[in-house]
Amino acid sequence: MMKRCEILSPAGNLEKLKFAVTYGADAVYMALTRFGMRSSADNFTPAELKEALDFAHSRGAKVYCTLNTMPRDNEFSELDSLLAEIEDCLPDAFIVTDPGVITTVKARYPQAELHLSTQCSTVNSRSCRFWYDTFGIKRVVLARELSLDEIKEIRRNIPDDMEIECFVHGAMCISYSGRCLLSNYITGRDANRGMCAQPCRWEYVMADVRDSLPFAAVKEETDGTYAFSSKDLCMVEHIKELVEAGINSFKIEGRMKSAYYTAAVTNAYRMAYDSYLANPDNYEIDPLWKKETESVSHREYDTGFFFISPHESAKVCSANVYLNDRAYLATVSGYDEETGLAKCIQRNKFSVGDKVQILSPGSGGREAVIEKMYNEDMEEIENCPHPRQIFYIPLKGAKEWDIIRCGE
Repeated sequence: MMKRCEILSPAGNLEKLKFAVTYGADAVYMALTRFGMRSSADNFTPAELKEALDFAHSRGAKVYCTLNTMPRDNEFSELDSLLAEIEDCLPDAFIVTDPGVITTVKARYPQAELHLSTQCSTVNSRSCRFWYDTFGIKRVVLARELSLDEIKEIRRNIPDDMEIECFVHGAMCISYSGRCLLSNYITGRDANRGMCAQPCRWEYVMADVRDSLPFAAVKEETDGTYAFSSKDLCMVEHIKELVEAGINSFKIEGRMKSAYYTAAVTNAYRMAYDSYLANPDNYEIDPLWKKETESVSHREYDTGFFFISPHESAKVCSANVYLNDRAYLATVSGYDEETGLAKCIQRNKFSVGDKVQILSPGSGGREAVIEKMYNEDMEEIENCPHPRQIFYIPLKGAKEWDIIRCGE
């Protein structure tokens, strides 16, 4: 029997984690205050990790903790302290890269499940077996540079109980699976320690190599000067191929993105995969899924290297612009069936008369018009201009966790 695949979503903070789980994630990945590859995300304190685990587990989801940076010797005492702090709230797995970190985690928590980070650039089955046999790694996050055919070959040559996880959506790195030195060279912020300044996304101009800034000597002609900026990955229309390749976990990138991004993209992949499960033999692609992924902030979408080699195409953007970001207006935190009023928390200003869409788990956005709006004292107001303002609107059938976004 085919093993059920996992939708794995990003959780940059506790709010994003809750939206990911509510909108269909089977698991989420997050970081503590240190040793994760996204140090500028809000991340989690040990107390927040416990709350995250309680919320996720109560809804049948798992929580994976990233410890995938490459610490120096003088940082291991802090890692030891951090691991000690979470003794009573261990995540379902740790995502790791460095062998020193692996042995440190295993020494303290020998029962812990370990997943190998994409930072290890795993591209072959022999490497997979090395990590499995030597360190007991249960799951490997494969390098983004692999094709589906290569992934199938890896699947055929690793133990049945070893799992494969692949990124299927979100930002890609112009370097080889994140092993980039640009940020450290230019800004002193080490990408491999979670502090990437993303200089690949900057605009570069032509300069003389004798100039005092030789690194700016980059030339692009009519297509622009974003020579290092990758397209975003989107495989929501290729669920069938991902399943047939033997991928166990579909990973969505984006711990730095908004809670709305997390919810909308997770929801799209949940709908797509559930549709496949319902009828694998007669599976049909619904244009709604791609449309939902296009409702969030993103660069040009592409299928990455699943179908084409990086030697044939670098998958570089034609312009470093974000596309089709449908404004995230509010979330619903409660609903009164008697009055038909939804209690909302503002994320962006909008007004009476505006056309909006309501996004709910398991469906696409439905159209609505804001007919009235009330403040907390139930006085009529024309708009909600204050950040995180509490207000009420008539919204029949609304539910907690619904998202209100701009209409078409």
